[in-house]
Amino acid sequence: MDIKKTKRYLFFSAVWALCALIAITSATYAWFTSAPYANITPMQGTVQGGDGNLFISNRPDGPFDTSCDLILSGRTETLHPITTADLTDFYIGTFQTPDGITVRYADANDEVDDSAFHGFVYLKSEGSSSDIYFNQTGIDFGNDKQVLGAMRLGLKITTSGGVKTHLFRLDDMADLTGIQYNLTVPQDQTVVSSISDDGSPNYVNDPSKLISRCFAQGDEYSFSRGEESLCSLQADEVATVEYWLYLEGC
Repeated sequence: MDIKKTKRYLFFSAVWALCALIAITSATYAWFTSAPYANITPMQGTVQGGDGNLFISNRPDGPFDTSCDLILSGRTETLHPITTADLTDFYIGTFQTPDGITVRYADANDEVDDSAFHGFVYLKSEGSSSDIYFNQTGIDFGNDKQVLGAMRLGLKITTSGGVKTHLFRLDDMADLTGIQYNLTVPQDQTVVSSISDDGSPNYVNDPSKLISRCFAQGDEYSFSRGEESLCSLQADEVATVEYWLYLEGC
């Protein structure tokens, strides 16, 4: 679609509430010793152009507003490394060789809420249909390079058009030059997709993408489409957003 013919652009930072959560809990990470995340800036939803509004709620039936409290599925305050290729099946390493290569895994689906920040929020596009992107302006995940290099944001967004799954790397939120890098799988850039009865892993290429792919382009005064939208909403449609903030164990 020609940008000039597009009537409305809707830009929303779906991670603002997650960032706020990190700041509140000052979470510690299993792999790293990190300072509290006092410099992380939360974001709110904004609409640029048109007469629509984007609202958020922690309940599918509302009330909807410009912000909401997160209700986590679990009570964890510590992130532990898990691995997933699709945000449906999660696995955790159980045995490593002396070289640090993980050769056995266990099903972690029942442990996700103890290893990751996991929950649901609901988005409503009021008054107009909209394409949704991250608004980069003001997003700040902090400056801990080790955490950014391992952390992933997973989103499953359900709309009338179906389910869109996004696995985001945060590598482009900082210069990761000089971080410590340890390979725990036989081949780089792979994650576990399934395991056999004895826990042996089956690998696939890492499906994660840089979060900047879904950034709206421009500045706070003028926006245009990013490389990829998070989803599209019809007027007054409510989307279900299931989120995971976790450490990729591979």
